Amino acid sequence: MTKTTLAGIVLLLLAGCSAPPRQALIESADEKCRVIGERFAGDLAYGDGIGADDSPGIRERVALLKDLHDHTRQMPRPETGQAELNDWLTKLAAYTADLRKMAGMMESPQVADIIRVMQAGIAMESAKAVGQAARRFGFKDCARTETWEHIAS
Repeated sequence: MTKTTLAGIVLLLLAGCSAPPRQALIESADEKCRVIGERFAGDLAYGDGIGADDSPGIRERVALLKDLHDHTRQMPRPETGQAELNDWLTKLAAYTADLRKMAGMMESPQVADIIRVMQAGIAMESAKAVGQAARRFGFKDCARTETWEHIAS
């Protein structure tokens, strides 16, 4: 057997062992979501409230979510569940936009605290919608969004 033939057999075996596109997408995105969940509950967690000093952390949250969105869109399309995946991506983009707005509000001294609290509530609802859509597609870690907008009390 030649080296070329052996290499071809190895490639065929590896291709046969790889996960289908949907499973590979779920595993890859869930790994990113696991890290996001850890960061959101760890170094990017809110304290006793949300204020101007949280703005850099919120911007970092936005960057992580944008990376998740872009990474997922670049993955091979799944063989099933495209509508559910698109719904999740749409909700993820909306949540990211809500956080981006919230970061801008945190930096504005003219914005009243009540408006900041309202925007935080919008972000909480948006995070919940992301989790529900993720669950429908089959994600596990990406569906665990209940702590993404937790504010310590």
